[in-house]
Amino acid sequence: MFDLTGKHVCYVADCGGIALETSKVLMTKNIAKLAILQSVENPQAIAQLQSIKPSTQIFFWTYDVTMAREEMKKYFDEVMVQMDYIDVLINGATLCDENNIDATINTNLTGMMNTVATVLPHMDRKMGGSGGLIVNVTSVIGLDPSPVFCAYSASKFGVIGFTRSLADPLYYSQNGVAVMAVCCGPTRVFVDRELKAFLEYGQSFADRLRRAPCQSTSVCGQNIVNAIERSENGQIWIADKGGLELVKLHWYWHMADQFLHYMQSNDEDDQD
Repeated sequence: MFDLTGKHVCYVADCGGIALETSKVLMTKNIAKLAILQSVENPQAIAQLQSIKPSTQIFFWTYDVTMAREEMKKYFDEVMVQMDYIDVLINGATLCDENNIDATINTNLTGMMNTVATVLPHMDRKMGGSGGLIVNVTSVIGLDPSPVFCAYSASKFGVIGFTRSLADPLYYSQNGVAVMAVCCGPTRVFVDRELKAFLEYGQSFADRLRRAPCQSTSVCGQNIVNAIERSENGQIWIADKGGLELVKLHWYWHMADQFLHYMQSNDEDDQD
């Protein structure tokens, strides 16, 4: 179990929908500090969160997840002045715009990776941090393909690949930062939007999705926090249909024995 009591949590996402509901649950877990980094101001949401737990310090910064990494470094230098340290980083910024592939990839994948690369040194035990947990909130169509939202699905597949790669013991054994992902199923805030299919052939499906029965944002948010509390490094969870399911990870490719032996040997062995 991952105990959230007293933790400093940084949430990168718009403070609405799933992010807001997840933050509400976090505020009931006796966290010490919550930093919300979002693209637009939402003072009503911040006030609502503060009313849940007045003793928890909440900080807000306007944040563009697609900014260059050098700008992010300057940005988080200021964030760390208020936060002191970060125990939990939650990446939840998302965009589904099949007409704008660059924006979709930059928001869902590139921006998330740059954010992690920027924050990780502040958490790394070998760099003066205390370790912690990185949570990437993604989608079930990052596990299985979507013939309708092709660009969105591709970006979410990338999130899963990045999460599993960064969770490798090669890193975790040294930096002490666990990495996990939560894949949300169809959720009301997502399907309420006007969505365009990647190709015209899928538009009728995208239109029907707006009327489809989906889980609520509050239930999804509760299960994201449940997954965090039950988390272990490298885990992938599905939050869908009001429940939580642990994904059984599969490896399709296995190193040849000779290649594996070489990669696990040290430099002295190579010189012999």
